[in-house]
Amino acid sequence: MTRDTYARAEAPDTETRTWSDVLGWAGPLAGLIVLVVFLSNTQWYGVFKAIHVLAAIVWLGGGAAIALLAWRAFRARDDEQLIQIGRQVEWLSMRVFVPSSLIVIVMGFILMHKGEWGYGHFWVLFGLIGWGVSFLVGIAFLGPESGRLGKLMEAKGPDHPETQARLRRVIAVARADVVLIALIAADMVAKPFLS
Repeated sequence: MTRDTYARAEAPDTETRTWSDVLGWAGPLAGLIVLVVFLSNTQWYGVFKAIHVLAAIVWLGGGAAIALLAWRAFRARDDEQLIQIGRQVEWLSMRVFVPSSLIVIVMGFILMHKGEWGYGHFWVLFGLIGWGVSFLVGIAFLGPESGRLGKLMEAKGPDHPETQARLRRVIAVARADVVLIALIAADMVAKPFLS
């Protein structure tokens, strides 16, 4: 390393932190502390249910946001944005959506056991089957296909017929998956056909 490199590496941090920088870490930290306080005075069933619902919100909300952003960029013919969304979906699928959906199912099983609900109800079966379909679609199609789509866009361009066909397929499947997850959430809340 040259002397100039050392001088730059040792230069003091002269950037001032803004209130938004502090809020960026303090807000989530305060929210986590409040959540712990809320849940510390709750029965275990409530803790598991809160974790279940929060993970479902991340899963459904994230999927809906990605589907809407992709649809919006597609309609606007914003090729650069579509490439970015393709890259982000691949990353989010394996690091956010799969883990949150696994938390949903694990907490769901715990809630079924602790609440002594039983597995013979329509709402339970619909939720389990829907979760399985959505999980498989996400892990076997949406994540990998989004990655392949991003590479295809870079190689052949976003206007190439193969790219456009794959893009339409990914957007359609993502929208259908979001609808399925929303139906699962409605099923879990309403518990239809519960006698």
